[in-house]
Amino acid sequence: MLPQAGEFHFLWEICSGGVEEGNAVRTFGRLTTYDARISEAILSVHHSSTDYQLRVRTSLVEPFEARIGSEYMVLGEIETSAGNIPVIQARLLMDADGVNLPLLERAVQEQRKYFQQRAARGALETGVETNKRDV
Repeated sequence: MLPQAGEFHFLWEICSGGVEEGNAVRTFGRLTTYDARISEAILSVHHSSTDYQLRVRTSLVEPFEARIGSEYMVLGEIETSAGNIPVIQARLLMDADGVNLPLLERAVQEQRKYFQQRAARGALETGVETNKRDV
């Protein structure tokens, strides 16, 4: 069985506990630290005057050439560590330098809005079909 493709979540959403354990996610942030001995990296991002940091377990993607200060995108599963702090077990970690991250953020927000509108339309259409059958 193939793993889930992963839904885009912003780093601050994950750090705020907005994603359940076991979910496959995609996110991005700046690599601030990397410790090859314990296979762990930390991605950070600044959003709404707050700095967020997320631990990333890198054992499945090693060896990789970590460049501190570079932007990275990660695909993996959410786990929780001691203190109920979210951690991503990375299965893909790629350098995202050169990616227009503000544009990517806007695209993710637009995609979410589209999916919400589509779901609302589908609920309305289902309701109309149900009412027709009742008549």
